Amino acid sequence: MKQWFERYSTIKIADIISLGIAYAIKLLIATILLLIGFWFINRLLRVAEKTLHVKNFDITFKKFIRNLLNFGLKTVLIISILNFAGFRTTSVIALLGAAGLAVGLALQGTLTNFAGGVLLLLFKPFKVGDIIEAQGKKGVVTEVQIFTTIVTTEDNRIVFIPNSMLSNGIIENHTYMKPVPAFEKVA
Repeated sequence: MKQWFERYSTIKIADIISLGIAYAIKLLIATILLLIGFWFINRLLRVAEKTLHVKNFDITFKKFIRNLLNFGLKTVLIISILNFAGFRTTSVIALLGAAGLAVGLALQGTLTNFAGGVLLLLFKPFKVGDIIEAQGKKGVVTEVQIFTTIVTTEDNRIVFIPNSMLSNGIIENHTYMKPVPAFEKVA
């Protein structure tokens, strides 16, 4: 006990106070930067939406890209703010990479849903506003998100259908009608 007291008795109260003030200022600046970053990301997302609107992209694609950009930019912002605040982000990033691999293996189905969402956007078997029937559910497509597609049923219920089931299953699109050529009867 005496050794501990001798070791830590040389620390001055003024040093503790100045260190506390320095960390408080750094924390305050980090919080302000975080708020400014969130504001800037929201502005950037609005600009991206307007750009996609001007280029006449499908509303399904626009919402999907917005969700993807929102998640990615906010992740980068939070890691940057942690780095500014004095955390060693190299070890955090390495830990996130290892955790990402473990989570990726554990959530293989979720990643399949992400790939399914990309396939739905590429092949466009339906778009927002179409009436579809899939996985035993029928309704209007409200939104195609990163992992799920939101369908509103006739009785005003919201159904979340995983994108992997839609990309690998049968989809009956009641809105998407092309003229069917007349078949000739062979006698």
